[in-house]
Amino acid sequence: MIDPQQPLRVLCADDNALVLDMLAKTLQSAGHHVEVATNGRAAISRLKENPGYFQLIVTDTRMPQLDGFGVVQQARSAGFVGKIIVFANSLSPEERKRYAELRVDRVIDKPGKSGELVGAISELQAALA
Repeated sequence: MIDPQQPLRVLCADDNALVLDMLAKTLQSAGHHVEVATNGRAAISRLKENPGYFQLIVTDTRMPQLDGFGVVQQARSAGFVGKIIVFANSLSPEERKRYAELRVDRVIDKPGKSGELVGAISELQAALA
């Protein structure tokens, strides 16, 4: 059970340094503990070190080495039971359907407003409580 008043441990994966910096600053300013990964493979490597540590993953879709679909699939295979938000550009209806089938909790279109992301996280926290 997660206390909605407590900060989350968040893993953010995106190959765009500016986006990663924005995500980290936005989530840290909302009080969350954030670690970043510059590609999907790095995110999964960090996750596998301790699958129960992170409570939320925020991932892009199009990244080198391992895309967002791979991140979601491998995270679930590694035992990750937390929430997943996909923060991505121009997803097709087929990609959105595929993410829904992979039990992604929320899809937010880039460029999203920071308030949208923080609001989505607050809603997910409340659902976990």
